Amino acid sequence: MEVHLLDKKRELSDLISSMYPERNVVYFLDSKVKLFHFDVVDAMNSFPIFGGERAKSVVGVMDVQNQLINSDLNDPVVVVMGGGTVLDTSGFALATFTKKLKTIFVPTTFSSQLEGFFKEGVYINFDRVKDVMKVRFHPDLLVNVMEFTKTQNIEEKRNSFIHVVTVGLSHSKRFFSTAYKVLNSNLLSNEEMTKYIVFESIQMRANIKGKLVGEESARALITASKLEMPYLTALQYGVLIESFISNKFGFLSDESLKEIYDLVRMCGNTHFDLSGAVEELSYQEEPLKVQLPVRIGSAIEYQIFPGFLTEMIYSAHSKGFI
Repeated sequence: MEVHLLDKKRELSDLISSMYPERNVVYFLDSKVKLFHFDVVDAMNSFPIFGGERAKSVVGVMDVQNQLINSDLNDPVVVVMGGGTVLDTSGFALATFTKKLKTIFVPTTFSSQLEGFFKEGVYINFDRVKDVMKVRFHPDLLVNVMEFTKTQNIEEKRNSFIHVVTVGLSHSKRFFSTAYKVLNSNLLSNEEMTKYIVFESIQMRANIKGKLVGEESARALITASKLEMPYLTALQYGVLIESFISNKFGFLSDESLKEIYDLVRMCGNTHFDLSGAVEELSYQEEPLKVQLPVRIGSAIEYQIFPGFLTEMIYSAHSKGFI
């Protein structure tokens, strides 16, 4: 997979034309892209897609495939522009399509740009269970256009920094410290700093295998909430809970736990009523393979059961930790 970082939206069409000259192009656009960036593509051969966990489904996959079939274009280049759920849904559709098509992913939110797309595959939800269906897929081209994030406010960007926290906590103390410096200053609105953070995140994710701290607990909480809990909120809770458990086991020092807590809180005071999700989680039996931080910049895989996870959530809540 090739990766490109561009500054301006107008550079995108030039890049596509140079990479795939004289080829038909089909655009699948997050509905918000059409609202905020109506100038980015020609309306011809472009189709809107709804984002969100509920739309990341078999029905969403079928919608993408139906649009491809009805486009009547022979061997088009497919450009998918949107947030993480739109990219996942479209990727799943393309991976299971009757023929392989050249694909370009263009993440349009700060969160999806930080995620990269170096995962083993793409996921969709089924029967309100988070990421239960998976297929191997990588786009041919990943293009991050920094101008897209200009439509997001500072609070949205701040919330997205939980991705930086979990990468740094799992693999790089330096990156963890960078997140602290950026969030503790006015650098969040600095375009060069934003570009640097995205570049560093992509570079590290390209060399990371497996899940990161917080991701498995976040998946379990989203499923337990029937897909109601926003992903970034769930990831904040996941990082805090898995760090709390690690401290209880004696793997993580009190000092490091406080550093993690302080940094996650800098990512914004997102809140969700956990009571229903935690109750639902307590009925589940399948063990979770979580990543417990043993220090900032290093983590180990550890298997826990949902019942124990709910006990730790109650304990962390009683102490004001979440």
